[in-house]
Amino acid sequence: MQRIALLSSLILATSISTAMPTMAQVTASEKQNSANESACIATTPAEQIALNAAKNEARQIAELTNGGLSAYRAEAAMHGAAIASPCEMLGPAMWQFTIRGGEPTAVALEEEYTILSVVTVEGTGRDRNVTLNYNGPIEEYVQ
Repeated sequence: MQRIALLSSLILATSISTAMPTMAQVTASEKQNSANESACIATTPAEQIALNAAKNEARQIAELTNGGLSAYRAEAAMHGAAIASPCEMLGPAMWQFTIRGGEPTAVALEEEYTILSVVTVEGTGRDRNVTLNYNGPIEEYVQ
């Protein structure tokens, strides 16, 4: 039994390590070339850390506002690479995230979104301010 578990672990580890490098990743230059000038770009490690922290703060405020993880799930882009998230750079260390979300099962299985949250994150580290600009039905959102 232990030998089967060990063999299964080795096969799983091998398949994960060979699959990971082949997964598509968006680089900062690709994001910059394919998006407008206000797209969120992070070129240094410090900028990448700040942008990722801002993305997580924005997602967490949307989750909290909409009833927690048992009632709400943000779109997949808010769980992946920060430069691939629905983000707009408003200024130095100031980002706005437009997050689609909804009921967890509908989001996970059908990518069905019913709620839109617009969150602005300003600053880095402990000086960060998070503002929920809009939270409601997608069809009612007016920019």
